[in-house]
Amino acid sequence: MRKKIFVTRQGGIGDVILATPILAELKKLYPDWYITLLVFPNAVEIIKGLPFIDEVFVYNKENVSFLDLWKKMHGYDIALYLDLAYRPAMIGFLAGIPVRVGIEHKRKFWLSRKIKWQEYMDHTYEPYVLGNIVKEGLGINISHENLNRLYIASANETDCYDLDAKLSQNGIKTSEKYIVSSPTTAVYLKNWPLDSWNELYRRLYQNYGIKTVIFGSGNLNYNWDTEAVVDLWGQLNLRQVGELIKDACLLVNSCSLPIHIAAAMETPSVVLYGFTDSRRWAPRERCQIVSLNLPCSPCDGYHGSTCTDPKCMDGMSVDMVYDSCARVIIDLKV
Repeated sequence: MRKKIFVTRQGGIGDVILATPILAELKKLYPDWYITLLVFPNAVEIIKGLPFIDEVFVYNKENVSFLDLWKKMHGYDIALYLDLAYRPAMIGFLAGIPVRVGIEHKRKFWLSRKIKWQEYMDHTYEPYVLGNIVKEGLGINISHENLNRLYIASANETDCYDLDAKLSQNGIKTSEKYIVSSPTTAVYLKNWPLDSWNELYRRLYQNYGIKTVIFGSGNLNYNWDTEAVVDLWGQLNLRQVGELIKDACLLVNSCSLPIHIAAAMETPSVVLYGFTDSRRWAPRERCQIVSLNLPCSPCDGYHGSTCTDPKCMDGMSVDMVYDSCARVIIDLKV
C-alpha cells in the first residue's frame, strides 16, 4: 500500500525553502510515497508546482479549524514535523498517525519518535539539522551534498514576460549582466544602512559598469543613485524574484529570503552577517560571507536576541562588502 507522509514546515518563506531538499530526497528514495507539505500562505507561491510535493496544504489558523486539520491528517502513515509548532503535533496524535517525528520542544507527549533539541542545532546549517531529524526519526540518511541543493518553483510565461518588460523599460537589455539586492528586511537587526547600500551600488557601477536591480516588499523611500540602480521595489511577485535572481551575475544581501533563492538558483552571493549565524543560515556553495565577527555576534540563538544596537551591521564598511563583490565579479570574468 502506498504510504502517505504529512510534513509540516511553518515559518518564513526562507525556512520552507531550506526544507525542500528533505522532500526532494524522500521522493527520490521513495517515489511511491504521497507527500503533503503544510505551510503558511506566505510560502505557497514559491513551492507550488515542485514535482516532489504531491500536495500543498495551506494552513491559516483563522480559516483552518482544529477539525479541518484533524480530517486532513487522518489516514496518514507518517507525520514529519520540521518545525516546532505544537498544534499539528497534537492533532497528528489524535488523528491516529502511527509514526510522528519531530524535535521535542513543548510537544513530546504527542510524538512517537522524539528528537531532543541540542545546542549544535543553533550553529549548524539548517538543512543538515533537518536531515539529522530525518535520520534519527526515520532511519533515512541524506548526504550533505544533497542537502545543499535547494529548490523553488519556476516562474510561468506571463511572469517572465512581465519581468523582461520591466527590465527592458529600465534599460536592462536581454542577456545584459546585472547584480541583484534587497537592501532592507522586516528585521531591523539584519539591516545595513541604506546610505551604505547606495554607495556600494554606485561603486560597483562606476568600476564594473554593472547596474544593481533592487527588489523587495514593504515601505522603502530612498533616493537611489539612478545611474547605478534599477528600482523594482514592490513590483515583483515571488516567482519573478526567483527568475530575476536566476539570471543575475551576483546577489549581494543581508541574511534573509533572497540568499536562499540564490542558493536554489545557483547564483553566487555575497551575504552580510551580524546578529544571525552564518553557520546556520548561509548557503554552503557559491557564497562569500562578510562579517565583523564581533564578540557579541551572532546573538540570534534558540531564545532570540535582545540587542538594540546592532554594531555588527552598522559598523560594516562599504569597502568590506565591495571587496567581496569585486572578488566574485573578477572570478566570474564579468
